[in-house]
Amino acid sequence: MPAVADEDVPQQIKNRVDLVDLVREHVRLRQVGGQFTGLCPFHNEKTPSFRVTPQQQTWHCFGCDRGGDAFTFVELIEKTDFKGALQLLADRAGIELTKESPAARERTQQKRKIIELNAFAARYYDYVLHSTEAGLAGRELLAKRGVSEETARRFGLGFAPAGGRSLSHYLKTREKPVADAILARLVNNSGQDFFRNRLIVPIRDERGQAVAFVGRTVVDDPRKYVNSPETPAYSKGRVLFALDLAKDEIGKRKHAVLVEGQFDVIVAHQFGVTNAIASSGTALTEDQVRLLKRFTDELVLAFDGDDAGRAAAFRAIEQASVAGLRSRVASLGGAKDPDEFLRGGGDWTRAAREAAPEWEFWIREVTRQLNPTRPRDLEIALERVYDVLGKISDPAVREAYRLKSAEWLGIEPQLMTRPLSRQAGRASERRNGNQPPPRQPEDGLARRSAGKKATVGQHLLSLLAARPEALDRVRSRVRPDDFAEEDRSLFAKLVETLSRGGSDALRAELGTFEDTEQELIRRAWASPPPRTDDEVIDEMAWRLRLESLKSLVRSVQRAIGEAEQRGDRDQVAILVAEYHRAVQAVEALKVSKGN
Repeated sequence: MPAVADEDVPQQIKNRVDLVDLVREHVRLRQVGGQFTGLCPFHNEKTPSFRVTPQQQTWHCFGCDRGGDAFTFVELIEKTDFKGALQLLADRAGIELTKESPAARERTQQKRKIIELNAFAARYYDYVLHSTEAGLAGRELLAKRGVSEETARRFGLGFAPAGGRSLSHYLKTREKPVADAILARLVNNSGQDFFRNRLIVPIRDERGQAVAFVGRTVVDDPRKYVNSPETPAYSKGRVLFALDLAKDEIGKRKHAVLVEGQFDVIVAHQFGVTNAIASSGTALTEDQVRLLKRFTDELVLAFDGDDAGRAAAFRAIEQASVAGLRSRVASLGGAKDPDEFLRGGGDWTRAAREAAPEWEFWIREVTRQLNPTRPRDLEIALERVYDVLGKISDPAVREAYRLKSAEWLGIEPQLMTRPLSRQAGRASERRNGNQPPPRQPEDGLARRSAGKKATVGQHLLSLLAARPEALDRVRSRVRPDDFAEEDRSLFAKLVETLSRGGSDALRAELGTFEDTEQELIRRAWASPPPRTDDEVIDEMAWRLRLESLKSLVRSVQRAIGEAEQRGDRDQVAILVAEYHRAVQAVEALKVSKGN
């Protein structure tokens, strides 16, 4: 496999991967002229609005307004980030990603070894559970918990025998080095199996690769669960249990269901809640929320009904909110956990539908045992409500919950007068402040605001992207300052890039442009303006120049008024002269066009 420098990889991949062939693996395409059209894989539609432009190696959907290149397509279709798309496309193109530091390269190699060994171990554990006498204790435990063989096989459940070196011997027969098994924490330094006499639950990443295991005891052992230690392949705060099985259903149902434990997930799937996942024995983390955001914008929490479950729900709500993920909390009635709720005939569809919005749940829970008709209880309730309101970053939502809180407490809203902007500001900073927000592949590129009409400047930029050879004509008719501030940067980049290398340079360097700039260019490539001839370009350039001059006239008029208010006669005289020059320029421009 050839290796290339990291900075060359994206372009090398684009050169080797044909976008049409890539998209055809997911979309039935039909050639129409120089483009290919089909039904968009990212939203439901009956009339094809998805286009692939082979010449530019770009795609765009006019239905959902997504678009991009091979990388953005893979990000969206595989629900991964740019790094994941880069690796998948590099593998497809036969390109080895290099230029890692020695330490990073070693860690990558270790991760691959661990995942490979875990796959062997998972097959061994599966065989022991389902096909040997040694697995009887595991089968009995599953029967007691009401887990079917079909469900057990779907989750890859297995069993680690009581003997101390069973897995170690198995790996040796497969010529797997003991040192690698120790690295994977499948055996300890003395060569003994890490898991012994336990039901085994594989922990898989979103691609279905076993990165770790959990072992549940089948005897009276104070350590009910034993977890794989963290390794180069596994960080428990970055994995969501069963996401590999649930991700498609999460997409269909538009939300994920988060429960506390692996067995809660297993039982939930057996009862049809196939969008259920768990955070693998840890409080929901920022990395897990970021991973989940690739698949959905909404989370339904179904935690145990005890104090610990409520505290976990509060933490999950706050973590999800900071990342911009909506959450709701399902009521399990009198059941202690989702397992008991489902086995007792609970109606999950109704529970999910009626799940309370996150802030309503939190506010009601912290005030549930208080009597607001008693002054002391009311004081405590208000303190708790203010604390929750301070976690809501959106001012409008915060105000809505302030009014609802007053209603729930049975007091007049004007009695809740404590300022909340400072508290909420901290929540807003965590969400929008010092750190750049993570890139979210489900959105791919920034989208044009709904209903927002393109400006004259943007139309001219689209013409230039669709017809790069018109660069000199455009440059001779407009100035950079004629463009609105938000379009000026793109014009400068187009001039510099096209002057240096024409359309080839633009295609090669498009990835360095801002997302909104890339979108405008790709839209122009996917669906060029109806006309791109000299007459249209001259018309757009003339209109842009006219708008710019009229804007200057208005600006000078405002400046004259301000100078007059200050009594600055010298400045007024200068501005009046400038005003007349601007008006004359407008008139001259109109005359040049025969207006």
